[in-house]
Amino acid sequence: MPPDRLLSELLRIAACIGLEVRSVGMRGKHAGPGGLCTIQGKPLVILNHRTSAIDRSTALADALAGRDLSAIEMPPQVRGFIAARRRGRWRLLLPERRPGPGLAVCRPRRTERDEP
Repeated sequence: MPPDRLLSELLRIAACIGLEVRSVGMRGKHAGPGGLCTIQGKPLVILNHRTSAIDRSTALADALAGRDLSAIEMPPQVRGFIAARRRGRWRLLLPERRPGPGLAVCRPRRTERDEP
């Protein structure tokens, strides 16, 4: 499926479930494709229209991945794309092992002035 068609399908699905999507031009060296945020208690997806269609599709699929879409009709490729993003997203959120010790364990290096 072409990236533009994938993006339009994802936008249609977002509209069906009532998820607002805004397309804005983000500037800056590290401006990403966008993502899900909450403004005044309502979920909102902000997409950077300066990025490619596949990057915007990925950001939108990430936002849709956590929602119940079983009642929405969509092509199998789109459902598979969202499911793949769901698997990747949960793997990032739930690491297999706990993180190691943080900065609390670090001790300052002793200098000559500290010595008695």
